[in-house]
Amino acid sequence: MFIVVLQVIFQPALSVLFTVEAEQTEYNSEFGGTVVMGCRFSNKPSENLNNLKVSWLRVGSSSVLTARFDSGAEQTVSPAYHGRVELLTEELRDGWAKLQISRLMINDSGKYQCLVHTDEGSDYKTLSLSVAAPYKTVIKRVEKAADCDQVLISCQSEGFPESSVLWQDGHMQTLNANTTVASTPDQLFQITSQIQVSSSEENNYTCHFTKDGTSATFLIPDEIPVSHIKSDALIILLSIGVITVIIAVGLFIYGRKKGT
Repeated sequence: MFIVVLQVIFQPALSVLFTVEAEQTEYNSEFGGTVVMGCRFSNKPSENLNNLKVSWLRVGSSSVLTARFDSGAEQTVSPAYHGRVELLTEELRDGWAKLQISRLMINDSGKYQCLVHTDEGSDYKTLSLSVAAPYKTVIKRVEKAADCDQVLISCQSEGFPESSVLWQDGHMQTLNANTTVASTPDQLFQITSQIQVSSSEENNYTCHFTKDGTSATFLIPDEIPVSHIKSDALIILLSIGVITVIIAVGLFIYGRKKGT
């Protein structure tokens, strides 16, 4: 409703002599980064900006005012963009209406409208913003499996949009994996994928996050934690110790009985 009202206000002043053009119609940016979206209007304003009105709207089910410049003053923006959005007012005298959004979030993706009103007329353009989060960092884990001769190796990463995970061994054989997907508070996908492999067989295993080509490789058995090896050795030593004690006690009892 808000955007319709603005367009109705601007519409009577529309002039073929005044136009607004988008610097580009589509912007692709990265989660956590900064984007500057721009519209150029045909007639530069005079030294006095009092008659210039610029509005940036987020278009959706309910239009949200992200930034507004009215009669020489920048006005408060929607709480969703508070502290993250800035109208680059120094560009206005050169005929540019530029909106800067920092600390980009996934839900900043969508369509935006740039509306400009001057003494010469009014016009607007619609631009599209897409925010993605590459799967950059892969967390590797190696854990002991229930089967003593097996280990669980897993890869975990966060990004957007959702990615599949492909596992291959050192012979380029594709392996079946158990993959789970969860959502983070930042609306990213947290993807965890794991396979179970032999702890004694020498091989390497690579997980590929297919969306961005990010991967991680495990060298088995080299990357099995020492604690696992030590615990196995400790179990063996304890077992030998217990057996030795039992034999010693048995021999002691046998010797006493024989002596009596």
